[in-house]
Amino acid sequence: MGRTAIPAEAFEHGDPRRYRRGCRCTTCKTGMTATVRRQRYLRTTGRGTRVSPQRAARHIELLRGLGMSDKGIQTEAAVCPNVFYRITQQRTHIHRDTEARLLAVKPRQVDTPRSGAHISGRGTIRRLRALAADGWPATRLGERCGKHKQFIVQLQNSDPDTTVVRRWVADYVTELSGRLAGQRPEDHGIAAHIAERVRKTAAGKGWAGTAYWDPDDYDNPGFTPATSADTKRRQQIAEDAHWIMRHGGLDRATAAQRLGVSKSYVEHAFRDHPEYKLETAA
Repeated sequence: MGRTAIPAEAFEHGDPRRYRRGCRCTTCKTGMTATVRRQRYLRTTGRGTRVSPQRAARHIELLRGLGMSDKGIQTEAAVCPNVFYRITQQRTHIHRDTEARLLAVKPRQVDTPRSGAHISGRGTIRRLRALAADGWPATRLGERCGKHKQFIVQLQNSDPDTTVVRRWVADYVTELSGRLAGQRPEDHGIAAHIAERVRKTAAGKGWAGTAYWDPDDYDNPGFTPATSADTKRRQQIAEDAHWIMRHGGLDRATAAQRLGVSKSYVEHAFRDHPEYKLETAA
């Protein structure tokens, strides 16, 4: 489904965007003429009409840090979500007018209490990926978080080890994951073919669903989710740990140390291969 077109009425008379959408009143024609002249002047003087997105991206981060929502910033700056998120990712140069509108949004503290502190995005990314593996599309997750789908997709495809997020974003996603974990999207109005498509995409990227995760491991830097490449290794670790614990009378921590892995790795190996688990072992 394509983007919803923004009507001419969304812009003031004299705004070139209203002219481009069909308004030919005197004010709009005058505004468009002035814009064309300005663009011609900038090109003639070697400056052009496009600039780096860095200043705008930094300003967006400042506004977010004060608790302002992405949707609120987009509305005030009259910037569509797709352009907005391309700016935050600094993927391409932007028009000078777009930069000017974003920089014109005044920083202010919002009433909703939010923590703008940066924290590791590991748990947030893992939770969003797990929900995708369950079949939840980014559009619906974005609606429930008060974010645009592109924000969700951007996070899902980010590096969990280096990405940081605002604490309030992490809190929203943690709460959302707790509510949706284990539930079928089809039971909540998601079309079956859409949920299945999302599951296949997630499976192709090696993302595990919420049933796989222990709640404490989403944020655990010492835990690495199993992929098809190391499934056999986990089975071998589970088998070896079983033998060491059974015949040596050792606990999981000591068995893990002898095998050169973390205790968390052994616990998840047992979870993946319960046939080797010793119920009495700690």
